[in-house]
Amino acid sequence: MSLPTKRSASASATATATTGTASTSASNNFLPMKKAKSQAASTCSPLDHNKNGLHHSEDVVFDPSSMSLDDDPKLVDYRTPPATANLSRKKATPPQPAKKLVIKLVKAKPTLPTNFEEDTWAKLQSAINAIFLKQPAPCDLEKLYQAVNDLCLHKMGGSLYMRIEKECEAHISAALQALVGQSPDLVVFLKLVEECWHDLCDQMLMIRSIALYLDRTYVKQTPTARSLWDMGLHLFRKHLSLSPEVEHKTVTGLLRMIERERLGETVNRKPLGHLLKMFTSLGIYAESFEIPFLECTSEFYAAEGMTYMQQSDVPDYLKHVESRLNEEQDRCKIYLDTSTKKPLIATAERQLLERHISAILDKGFMMLMDGHRIEDLKRIYSLLLRVNALESLRQALSMYIRRTGQGLVMDEEKDKDMVSSLLEFKASLDSIWEESFSKNEGFCITIKDAFEHLINLRQ
Repeated sequence: MSLPTKRSASASATATATTGTASTSASNNFLPMKKAKSQAASTCSPLDHNKNGLHHSEDVVFDPSSMSLDDDPKLVDYRTPPATANLSRKKATPPQPAKKLVIKLVKAKPTLPTNFEEDTWAKLQSAINAIFLKQPAPCDLEKLYQAVNDLCLHKMGGSLYMRIEKECEAHISAALQALVGQSPDLVVFLKLVEECWHDLCDQMLMIRSIALYLDRTYVKQTPTARSLWDMGLHLFRKHLSLSPEVEHKTVTGLLRMIERERLGETVNRKPLGHLLKMFTSLGIYAESFEIPFLECTSEFYAAEGMTYMQQSDVPDYLKHVESRLNEEQDRCKIYLDTSTKKPLIATAERQLLERHISAILDKGFMMLMDGHRIEDLKRIYSLLLRVNALESLRQALSMYIRRTGQGLVMDEEKDKDMVSSLLEFKASLDSIWEESFSKNEGFCITIKDAFEHLINLRQ
């Protein structure tokens, strides 16, 4: 092997000895070794293999430590896996494009114009005044709606609510004060009150449509705040109570119209219905109207019951009572509040029936039984059933059977016809029991007991 040039003899000897030792060790052991990366690849030339050993080109310094044993074909370990086994290794991540640097500029919070709240409210106030005065809106409703939104978004909802309430109160108070001292004609006065109420409803609906965002934000978030609609009702109720003349005159007019209708006059029921709904909406129906109405009803039917009972026979009186009860039920369906039905019917029944039960039975029951008046007896049964007075009717029936049957049983001149007469009498009672008394079991027992009493009279 030729010696490298430009090196000292001692360095060459050392390199040769080292190379010989490494070659001998590798040949003897033939162990698998990891392939090392060549650190001198850039300075050393490629190696040439031949049978005589290693040869290097000139001017190249051979460094045995930089050579991997795997570079020698004689030292390849055939037990190592093939190169395809490395395909399962994770591929190198390709270079990623550089991310763009985005710089966000913080915008300064816009400042409100000077007098923003006052100017916006002036626009809304002008619109509210136009609504109450029934004038055209000064600007587009959409702009008004947006103005309310702007105030609410800038945390001015509470102030806006108070301003709207104050403005509405001024107009509602003026509207009710205008009714004081109006027409003495109650019918005309009721029409004025009805118009005032309808105007308020329309006006509050319009205001609520403009300030809907206020209703949905500030009002919902504030437990003590009423909705705009309820606020309008509250203000109307407040100033109606502060005008007792208007409230009293309205109630008096309503009671007078109902009385005229009971007396047979034809009245316009629409104002009645509208105004009574007004009382219901305001929450003053029971206190302001129902109590005096029931008192007037009691007085009216108390007087009528006395008069009709004296002037009419029992069948006509019962028909009149039945008609009156049906009329009151119709009133409850048409214009009275449903809560009034039960106390109203009870008042009419008390004055027309309960107070006259004894008179009805004493004056007409025997006549109805003798005449076999099925329909009239059915009517008296149904009416007394309404006031839980069937026991009085049973006693009257028992007394009638005993009195009538005693005449048949104790008349010795009619002994030969007694049995047939009693059977005929019993058949008549059974017919009345089935058709007029609804086959009431208690009445069946009453008839049976009364006949047993008649039979015992002859024993």
